[in-house]
Amino acid sequence: MSYTYGDIPDDVRTKKFYPIGRHMWRLYTNLGYEYLESQIEPVINEISYPLAKLRLDEAIYTAKGIMEGRIKDPEKVMADTLFPPGGFIRSDLQQGSMKLYYGESVDCTYIVCRDDTEEVIFMINGHLEDGIPVDWWMVGPDDELLNRRHLKLGVQLKDIPKRTKNFSDAGSKFLELLRDVRNERTPQWSTSMYQVGIAWGSSTDNLIFSISSYEGLAGLFDGISTKTLFNLPDYWFIYVPMPPIINTMVYAGRERFTLMTSNLMSHGRLYFQHIEDEYIAIFKEKFSEIYDVGFKMNLENNGIPYPIQTLKCQLPNFRKKKTYDEEKFDFKYGDGTWISLEELKIDYEDIHKGYFFDIDHETQTGTFDKEKHLISSGIGRNTEFYK
Repeated sequence: MSYTYGDIPDDVRTKKFYPIGRHMWRLYTNLGYEYLESQIEPVINEISYPLAKLRLDEAIYTAKGIMEGRIKDPEKVMADTLFPPGGFIRSDLQQGSMKLYYGESVDCTYIVCRDDTEEVIFMINGHLEDGIPVDWWMVGPDDELLNRRHLKLGVQLKDIPKRTKNFSDAGSKFLELLRDVRNERTPQWSTSMYQVGIAWGSSTDNLIFSISSYEGLAGLFDGISTKTLFNLPDYWFIYVPMPPIINTMVYAGRERFTLMTSNLMSHGRLYFQHIEDEYIAIFKEKFSEIYDVGFKMNLENNGIPYPIQTLKCQLPNFRKKKTYDEEKFDFKYGDGTWISLEELKIDYEDIHKGYFFDIDHETQTGTFDKEKHLISSGIGRNTEFYK
C-alpha cells in the first residue's frame, strides 16, 4: 500500500514537514503514519537509548585519545560527536570546529518530541569544555525528570511542546527549567553557556537514514529553514539560542551551508555514517520493515549521490500550496549517476561500518574508484586505514 499526503491526519502539527525529509517521506509512503508513530518508543528503548550511550562514551574516549597522542593519523579518523549527539567529525578538526560553533564552555540539551502526542520522549545533555566533549547525561521515555514541572507555568517538562505555540517559545521554557537541572547535576559548570536543541521525531528519523554526510548536512539545513525559507508555521528542529555562526551559514543558502559545514566537519570529504553491527542486527530483527525501506530500498534502488549532486539538488517549492495539493515532492538532483553498491563493492549490510572517502564537491559524477578514494573505515578508536 502506498500512503499519500492526504492520509496524514490534519491535526498532526508536523504534517507539512514530512515531505521535506526525503527519507522520512519514503518511510511514510511505504509504512504509514500510524505504524511509524507506534514504533517510536520501541525504537528508542531498543536502539536509540543504548546506541546513544555507546557513542557518547566513544566521543569522549576518542577526544582523549587524540589529545594524548594515542590515536595516530587523526586526519584519517572520524569521531562521534556530543554536539549534535550521533554526529560525526574528523578527529583533528573537533576542538577548533566545536569552539567555533559553540564557544569555550557550553552545555546543550537535545530534546526529541513525538509528532503524534507532541510530548518530549528523549533527551541528551552534553558538555563541551574548550571544544572537547567531557560529560553527558541522558533521559529516556520513562525517566521521572520528564514529569518535573516548570515553576512558573506549572507544566510538566514533557508537555512543554504542546503547551507552547512554537519551538522558539518552547526553547525558552525548556531553558528556564533545565538550567536548574544542569546546575544540580553538574554545579561546576553552572556559569557555562546553556542552550537547547529541539527536534520533532520525524526530523531525527530522516537524518538517521541519510548515509552520506553531505546529505545529512543538507537535511540539517532543511530542518532549520522550514520557517524562514519554506514559510511553514515552525521549525522542524532548532537551537535556542541559535549559535551565531549557524545563523550566518543558514542565510548563505542550502548549497553554501552544506559546503561550509562539511568543510568544518570533515574538510569537505565524504563520509558514510556508521551504525554499530549489534544495532543493525536489532533493526533487522525487530524493525525489519523500517530497515528494509529506510536503508535497503534506498541503496538498492538509488545508491548514494556524489557531493556535487547534493549541493546542486533542487527542492520542491514548499512555499506553494500547489506543491502539497499535487504532491510534487521529488528532489531534483540533475544529471549523472549516483554511487552504486556495485561500484562501492560493499554489501548493503556492511555499508553501516562507516567509510571515509577522498571525495569532495569537486569530484565529478561517474568517477568513483574505491581503491583510489577510500581513506579509512570505522569510527574513532576502531578505525582501519586504507591509505
